[in-house]
Amino acid sequence: MTSASLLRPRSSRPVLSRALRQRNDRVARHLELVRPIAHHYSSLCREGRDDLTQVGLLGLLRAAELFQSDQGTPFEAFARHHIRGAILHYLRDQAPVIRLPRRQRELEDRVRRLQQSQSLANASLHTLLGLSEVQWQRFEQLRQMDRTVSLEGEEERLAAAEPETEEVPGDGEAGERIMALLAQLEHRQRTVVREVVLAGASLRATARKMQVSPMTVHRLLARALETLRQRLDGEGLGFSPAPGSHRGPSASPAC
Repeated sequence: MTSASLLRPRSSRPVLSRALRQRNDRVARHLELVRPIAHHYSSLCREGRDDLTQVGLLGLLRAAELFQSDQGTPFEAFARHHIRGAILHYLRDQAPVIRLPRRQRELEDRVRRLQQSQSLANASLHTLLGLSEVQWQRFEQLRQMDRTVSLEGEEERLAAAEPETEEVPGDGEAGERIMALLAQLEHRQRTVVREVVLAGASLRATARKMQVSPMTVHRLLARALETLRQRLDGEGLGFSPAPGSHRGPSASPAC
């Protein structure tokens, strides 16, 4: 089944096939996989966590659509891969530069000064900086990300830092409602979501296909994500953070 089938309108309450019921049930039971992954990446970039949450949800839908139980991979692992992939692809198009906190910059300056004055092993460096081993590892991760200015190469290491989540019970209704909400998006918004998030096309490639500018595609995607967020909230399926918690926790060690 293609990504376009995710967005195809359905009649009000059709008799669902066994495959569709299983897909919807997977989405409903694994919704909580999305939030911690989206919040994790929102702490490392300029993009808002609401948008990343909606993109991650679309990645979950894609995973539920493609999953084959006979391949031996647990759905949770399969879904995490697709959620991360959707978010990373979105970030590469929307916000390719990592936002490093001031604390990280200050630590890098101190490390450079120490390394210039004397030859020190990493163990000595993190002791002099007053960092624990975990904090030093986190500092090194962010340092490497700053060197590459790319999210793609950090996917596996960042995935290890994501908090584990537990499966929650679900009867598939949430998955069915999300599919219906996607189908209700305006035609061009639906097309952009299908091409950019579900099919993995770039903004430029999608713009060429639609014969519009990349900025128009960007705006359509932003509107689609906002519309989806509002409708999910209206359905009681939203992930909007509590007031005052728009950003994730600091990505800098020892902050």
